[in-house]
Order: sequence, then structure tokens, then C-alpha cells
Amino acid sequence: MGGLRPTPWGGIRRPQSALLLALLPVLAGEAVAQSQWVMVGRNAELRLFVDRGNVVREGDIATMQQLVDYTSAQWVGQKVIMSVRNVVEYDCAKRKVRTVAGAGYSEQLMRGIPVSEERLPAAEWVEVPVGGTPEQLWNIACGRG
Repeated sequence: MGGLRPTPWGGIRRPQSALLLALLPVLAGEAVAQSQWVMVGRNAELRLFVDRGNVVREGDIATMQQLVDYTSAQWVGQKVIMSVRNVVEYDCAKRKVRTVAGAGYSEQLMRGIPVSEERLPAAEWVEVPVGGTPEQLWNIACGRG
């Protein structure tokens, strides 16, 4: 995603301004209507969804897709992003999280054209803080919420 870096919670930010652009998963092709996407939060800038129907668990590691749907355009260079889907891994035993893939789309709800895509198989694990959205997402992925 040329010049973009992942945030610990699955988002994308510009290194220069640290502007949060996203919080959610990548595996292109699967439409929102075909998944079990559930809204877990919203504010004036965005709506946050998770795909509860496709959480994959291998030992202590749970993988869940997240979608950030923006209410206004997010600019990355000359490109506009209106939604971002991330693939996020959760270590349910160690209470850690990392984003391993992400894709930005030109329209809301992963519609339009893919604007950017990145895979991060060696992404660093970070602690999940107590309280708030990060803990809520960890609880969902790990089957605790």
C-alpha cells in the first residue's frame, strides 16, 4: 500500500501524518452481504464491522476479518478510500493482536475497485489493552464475547 503502515488494531496510517485510515480485512472477492458481518461500533467518521461467521481458530490463534466503512473520503496520495478490510490475528492465550493483510476500496462496504492491498505475514504482535474496542474485538475473535 505504497507508503502506508499498519496500526496495531488493523488500520492503516500515513507515516507522515499518522492519520488513521482503516481498521479491517483483506481477502478480496467475498461480498459483505455473503458474510456474517456485524457492526460492533460507529462514530461520526466510520462504522466498524467484524465477520463473526468466518472466524478461524488454530490452537491459540484466531483469525478474523474486520471492515472499516468511512463516512467521508480518506485520501492516500491521489487515491480515495471509502472502506478497508483487514485480516487480523489474535493470540487468545497471550492477549495479543496483529494485522496480517489489508485492502482499501474506492467505495463503502468493499465495493468499487481495490485501491491498495498489502500482506504483512511478519507483522509484530502487540498487547491488547484492557477496555474499549480492541478488547471487544479480541473477545469476539477468541469466543469470549
